[in-house]
Amino acid sequence: MSEEVPLRDQILDISRHLLYQEGYKALSMRKIAKQADVTATSIYLYFENKDHLLHTLIEESVEDLSQFIETRSLPKTDSIERFKAITESYVQFALEYPEKYEIIYKVRSDSMARYPKEKFRKARRAYELLVKTIEESVTQGLMEVEKPVVAAYSIWAQLHGVVSVVLNKRLDSRINSDQFIEDSIELVVQGFLVRTTVS
Repeated sequence: MSEEVPLRDQILDISRHLLYQEGYKALSMRKIAKQADVTATSIYLYFENKDHLLHTLIEESVEDLSQFIETRSLPKTDSIERFKAITESYVQFALEYPEKYEIIYKVRSDSMARYPKEKFRKARRAYELLVKTIEESVTQGLMEVEKPVVAAYSIWAQLHGVVSVVLNKRLDSRINSDQFIEDSIELVVQGFLVRTTVS
């Protein structure tokens, strides 16, 4: 017999799905309560308001993304292999957990109370791992990057673009999606490696 899902987790799952399907403006405590088969008052036992609920969704999604990336990349002692693992696991997480991934980027900060500043550092954990991996690769002479922080942000943006095209079904029908993802990641990785001249 399966264990009953705690109400707090039910509320978060329902909210995440509604937000993914209908957007921030359409999300309401009343609608969440109806799907959870509870009163709206019950939701306020766990979340102060709609923004608190949204912040929790973002925080948990970012934490899940960070753990997903760390689990697959931290065991890699070779910096380039770790670099590849970070990029691959970022995309893999987005494709396996699209609702959690979209939560991180979908809600505009001007649509709700701003995400608490004290949580930004925690939210940047996977990003900082990428920065450190780039710095290590530069020190080892494997990459030529003047500004690792800018490079890491650029990589994040490129990967987000790749994921968005696939998730939103905007990919050219002549292109195989799996091959597109594989080739795109390889282009990102190769773009930062030091070129060796063969005489």
